Formats: sequence, C-alpha cells, structure tokens
Amino acid sequence: MSSDLRRLHCRLFLLFLLLLLWLSSTAQAQQEAPTHLLLIGIDGLRWDIIDRHPAPTLRRLASQGVRAQGVVPVMPSKTFPNFYAIATGLYPDRNGVLDNASYDATLDMTFRMSLQDDARWFQGEPIWVTAERQGLRAATMFWVGSGAEIGGLRPTYWHPFDGSVPNEKRVEQVLEWFALDESQRPHFLSVYFEAIDSASHSFGVNSPEERAAVLAVDTALGDLLNRLEAQGVLSSTNVIVVGDHGMTDLSPERIIYLDDFVDFSDLYSPQLSGERQGNAVFAAFHGESDDVERVYRALALAHPHMSVYRKSGFPEWFHQTHPQRAPDLIIVPDNGWMLSKRGIPYNGPRASHGFSPHERDMHAGFIASGPAFQSGEVVEPFAIVDIYNVMARILGLTPASNDGNPELIQHLLQK
Repeated sequence: MSSDLRRLHCRLFLLFLLLLLWLSSTAQAQQEAPTHLLLIGIDGLRWDIIDRHPAPTLRRLASQGVRAQGVVPVMPSKTFPNFYAIATGLYPDRNGVLDNASYDATLDMTFRMSLQDDARWFQGEPIWVTAERQGLRAATMFWVGSGAEIGGLRPTYWHPFDGSVPNEKRVEQVLEWFALDESQRPHFLSVYFEAIDSASHSFGVNSPEERAAVLAVDTALGDLLNRLEAQGVLSSTNVIVVGDHGMTDLSPERIIYLDDFVDFSDLYSPQLSGERQGNAVFAAFHGESDDVERVYRALALAHPHMSVYRKSGFPEWFHQTHPQRAPDLIIVPDNGWMLSKRGIPYNGPRASHGFSPHERDMHAGFIASGPAFQSGEVVEPFAIVDIYNVMARILGLTPASNDGNPELIQHLLQK
C-alpha cells in the first residue's frame, strides 16, 4: 500500500471517529435535556366536575394519563393557601400563606389578595424558584406568589395577575413561550384560569353558568394542547391540571350570627372586617388572652353547626401555627354553613369553599398526562402538598425541604 493511500485511510478513519463522537454527544445531550412541564391551575376545579359537565379535553387527558379521585386541600380550602401549597409542597404554617386574608403580628399588617406580589408574605421555595436556582427557566401566568421576589429570584418570565385577561390571551402567552428558541424556552410553565370558580360562586354548583364555564375553560385547554401538538412539542411535554379546592352550595337558611351569642368586637378577624364584614366560611381571630377566652367560652357550645378552637387546641391538620401569623381563635362552620354578624345582608355567594379539607365537596381535581406519567390510571386522593415532589422529579430537580410524601411519585410516574 502506497504512503498516499495510507494517509487517505487515516484521514477517513479520523473523520469516522469524529462523526461517532459528534453523534454520541448529540444523543447524550438530547437524552439529558430537561423535559418541559406545563402546570395548569383551574380555580374551583372540584374533583368530580368533569363527570357532571361537558369537558372533552380534560376527559381525554384523564384517559391518556392519570386521574386522582381527589386532591385534599390545606386548611382553609381557599385559593391562595392551596395554590401556594401546590407550588411549595409546604403547609401554611411553613409557607406563610394561612388564608386569602391573614394578619401578621410582627408586621402589624393584614395580607389580602391585593398584596400578592409582596414577598414578605411568601415563605418556602416555590417550584419556579427551585427551577431557576438549579439552572432551568420558568414562566408563570398569574400563579399565586410568582410575582414576588422569593429568595432573591423570580421566574424568568411572569405576569402580574390581571383578571380581565381572557382565556384566549392566556393560551396565546403560553404558546409564545413554547415557541421561543430552545436557548430561551422555559422548562417549567404555569397558567391559571378562574372562570369556573367565579361562575360557581355566583350561580351555584351544577348551575347552567358553571356548566358553561367548564366548557369554556375546557375549550381553551383543547386549543392550547392542539396548537402545542402542531408546534411539535406536546409529545415531549408533561401536563398537570389541578384545582385548588372544591365547592358547595350555600343558603341564607344556614347562617350563624356570632353576635347573637357574644360581643366579639374586641377581637380582630381578617375574614370579618374590611370589605368582607360577614358571610364567612372560616374565621380566624386575634386579640388579648382575656378577650379570646371570653369569646371562646361563649361560643364553644353555642351552635351545633360550628366548631371553635383556641390556639392551644388547634388540630395538627389545621397547620395554622405560624410563628407570626397564627390566630388566637378559629371558628369552623359545618360544610355549607356561614358565619356572620347581624345587620350584614346576605347577597351571595350562591356557593363557596373554605370548609374542612376532610369534606368531600372540598376536594380538588387532578389530571396529568405526558411521557413521564402512567397511562389510564386512577389513583386514590392525596394531599395537595404532594404535587411539588412530582414536579421536581419530572424536571430533574433536587427538591427543597417540603411536607409532601415522595411515595406519590411511584403511583403517578412511569416506573
């Protein structure tokens, strides 16, 4: 063999080796590339709502993936505590969000939903911070707490809440994020819809308006998923649809007037003050120990459809013993009952939530589908704080300290 031919063979062999190395590195990069996770939060998505109303998109997702027979919310079963519990995997006593309205003794301030971008109220580490801290990009569309700078971080992309933005615009924003170049595309994305909750509050469970809202949100999700499929990204995207709580009907015949039994004006209740003077489904009180004891003794056995607890007697499952925000007294009415004051008119809502998480009506829905999830599975109800660990596993993240049960992972995800 001539020297020229040997040199040619050597060059071809080197080119072949370089080609193998390139193919190997490309395959490894594709294999190690983090998956995309789309978290869809639907306010008021009760666990059984897609069985009662037309929801072809959600039913199809459920048949393709995993559906829970319910998600057990934190106490109280309201929007802010539960969407932030999903995000952090923490109960309210550890993440700081005890209710839609809560009082902080150290700050001497009352948190209300208008302060949702104020980082002082949000503790723990939400999933978007976990992602950003570990090198993944996150994008949030109206998720509770995502507008606040937590641990020095916000999502790469986020929007302050604006309830006037229609479902279609929210879908468009998610699609724009997915259409970004891979170097800019977020790995974790979330979007929030509140239309079902609003309709249920105003018109009641199983009302025609609730039915229409379910179909409208389902239609928006169908459009989102169909267009993600057309973009070629749906097959590699894991989708979680989750509610924050359930819903139950109310009645003016089921109102407990607390001032029929005692003058509690010396105590402060975020739920019975400000714009909301009455018709509460959960009430926390703060005050001096003598006043708290007086009110407790007057109310403890006052009505068969409410339970009254001093701080020292809070059940563990309340998770309300936050060091700065724990109330001194909590009153919990039975499912479907309200707490109010005389002279406060009842003008609705027709239905609500906030009752004990042990009530079946308060359980939320959960549906998940995608390459990481099992197919055609129905699982038992689980705690809402368990979802954080599932999201962290899908994204390949090391989870922050949380209250979730990691065993849920093996019931939902592919072995």
